[in-house]
Amino acid sequence: MKLIVKIFQICLVIVLLLGYKNSSWAKAITKLAATDSLIVLHFQTNDSLVYSQDYFDNILRIHPEFVFEETLNPTLSYQLQHDIEFNSEAGKDNYCMLYAYFLMNVNGQQRYAAQRKILFRLFSKVNELFAFIEQGGTYFGHQQKRLLAEVEYAIYLMSKDKSELRKTYDINKQKQLYIQGLRQLVADEVANNEGIEPQQKSSQIKQLYKIVDDINLLITDNFLLRRVQNFQSNYYEYY
Repeated sequence: MKLIVKIFQICLVIVLLLGYKNSSWAKAITKLAATDSLIVLHFQTNDSLVYSQDYFDNILRIHPEFVFEETLNPTLSYQLQHDIEFNSEAGKDNYCMLYAYFLMNVNGQQRYAAQRKILFRLFSKVNELFAFIEQGGTYFGHQQKRLLAEVEYAIYLMSKDKSELRKTYDINKQKQLYIQGLRQLVADEVANNEGIEPQQKSSQIKQLYKIVDDINLLITDNFLLRRVQNFQSNYYEYY
């Protein structure tokens, strides 16, 4: 009987995940399987976390920070926790995804859906840009999952502090300087990268400029400009 239940659980998870993969937009949602109390969390990155009901309930008992009575930024929140479950690179990924999930419930999933989508695309493009500049690496793969927490923390800051939203003056010159800095960084890094064949450097620069152009289009107000600058400074400051 236990074997049959286990097989059913596995099949159920596969069905839920396949259903998610076919979704037009990845939403962070919870699906409860009534028979076996499985919880499947889906995220914008096409990643999923699967927990039993008991384990999921225990997360909040072990991690009261996920109640967000005091909201710390994701990096500090992770550094202050001591759960060995998350003491690895993959574990940190999962911690950040859980941080994002629980904080999203506090912020409001539907209330900030549009802002969440834009921030996710913006931060993802920055991560993609630096991944190309560095020609890959495991850091950027992990960062793509962890930036979910940064997106949600940015939304939390937006909801608590309206000062950046109230600044409606023209940001074009500031944005232009930021974008110019990215383009110059691309040109310098590619030009001085001995690992790229000389005949390939021109096409590489064009490819990276396209990502910079995407970033430029996504920045439409002061809040987004400040958040993307902060995100880049915190995680790619070695440039």
